[in-house]
Amino acid sequence: MARWDALVNGFRSFGGIANNVIQKKGALGLGLFPIEPSQPVELRVPRHLLVATNNLELRDGAIAIKDASVYPKGFREWYEGFQADYSWGAEARHSIKCFEDGLKSLSDSLQQKLKNTNLLDIANRCPGVNEEQELFRRFIATRRINYRGENVLMPMIELVNHSPVQPTWIIDKESIAIKGQYDGEVLVKYSASDPLLRYLQYGFNCKENLGFSLGMRLNHRGQEIYIQGGINFEPMKLITTTQQNQKITLIRPLLSSYNRPRLPKKIFRDSCVSLCGVNPDELFEQIHQNNRLILIGLIKSLDNDNTVTNNELREALLNQIDILGHYYGVKNNI
Repeated sequence: MARWDALVNGFRSFGGIANNVIQKKGALGLGLFPIEPSQPVELRVPRHLLVATNNLELRDGAIAIKDASVYPKGFREWYEGFQADYSWGAEARHSIKCFEDGLKSLSDSLQQKLKNTNLLDIANRCPGVNEEQELFRRFIATRRINYRGENVLMPMIELVNHSPVQPTWIIDKESIAIKGQYDGEVLVKYSASDPLLRYLQYGFNCKENLGFSLGMRLNHRGQEIYIQGGINFEPMKLITTTQQNQKITLIRPLLSSYNRPRLPKKIFRDSCVSLCGVNPDELFEQIHQNNRLILIGLIKSLDNDNTVTNNELREALLNQIDILGHYYGVKNNI
């Protein structure tokens, strides 16, 4: 408690706000919890304490700031101690290494299928040329946030775990913050995602509320359809589409929504209005069917070995199939 109080007091001395929180081990690993659940929690990182990812490096196995001249006096020492004792050095590096090693242990055939669907190229993600630097890059990739056009890390706030049912960050011109009252762990929604992509990006399973398409090619009424899979971070907006000769491209279509199941097909229909020779409802169902077939094929390709990664990936694939079932009908208006 004394060490934590010293950390918080140091953060406050630089202009940060950290009220009614403490780091503890919970169901999701290390996270932040209210000291007094009956009182509100507030975490706020002013813009002058946000750390640009291109201003960080790995030095002798520890995260270090390259140029401290843009920060208050003493912040470099505080921040590097924070990373060593509460983030990178506390649990993050070990967790990332275990996850990446687990992915590498998947069968060659399954790794190839994940690559073919543009889900994951395991061999190139962490090839083992410089393991420490590769783990450092994965750490940055799982914690960065784009603030005013720059990728940054958020001291203190980066300790907060994810929940799809919580509000996301409070972002304004002066700071990034979390504020509210919590009965249990302090949680925030990191971003829009679906269960499979959340697992492959962050290394944990979560029943997300949205489902996006995998990458694929299919034939629709004599035309080649290319689906670019992945996350649309503005999922309620129209899908970007292109049509050239007999090839149509759809960019990261939303296929399902737990909370608004009538909306995905409405968005898809409206996005396809300008496409010639396309039946939007039929194509939407084709994409759904192909997603299910690919996911089932990936499950069948899993080894029977009862390894942590096999079990986690199987759960992620099943969660993905589950969320893709959350669509029906069409919403009249968005």
